[in-house]
Amino acid sequence: MSSTHEHTPEFQREFVGLITQHQVSLRAYIISLMPGMDGVSDVLQETNLVLWEKRKSFEPGSHFAAWAFAIARFEVKTHRRKMLRKQPMLCLDEQLNDDLAAYCQLPAEDTESRMQALEHCLKKLNPGELELVKQRYAKNTSLKQYAQNLGRPAGSLRVTLHRIRNSLRKCVSYQINTTS
Repeated sequence: MSSTHEHTPEFQREFVGLITQHQVSLRAYIISLMPGMDGVSDVLQETNLVLWEKRKSFEPGSHFAAWAFAIARFEVKTHRRKMLRKQPMLCLDEQLNDDLAAYCQLPAEDTESRMQALEHCLKKLNPGELELVKQRYAKNTSLKQYAQNLGRPAGSLRVTLHRIRNSLRKCVSYQINTTS
């Protein structure tokens, strides 16, 4: 792309539109690469900044999502290295993480429809199940900590969470197959 196009108001509007259009799928992709880790919002923000800074290298008409996901994957790796320096933790092998990243790259439309299906399926959970999911994933509470708060064994919550995830997976799959 020539430098004259990157500064035109039309290009900048289109580019901001692409970033906005892909926020849900970028967030979902980052979450998939950072299971149980804090900092998803920070990584998404850094990804957006890098996308903007590198807009000169983006070719209009090319596959924006693939380009953005590659940048997000790099930002996740950078975040993981920073976190490991602060506090050692168990992380996936880099090659396995890259393989998972490639597998998780879905077109934005697929991600959007999956997110809508997930929202529908979450509404079907009973209040206790929904609270367990929120505590584990939305608030990043450890299962052990949440179990202690409830006075229940962590093993029983692990089994319940496994059952809920399977139920949600089946429900999402059913929703997507019936709406497509």
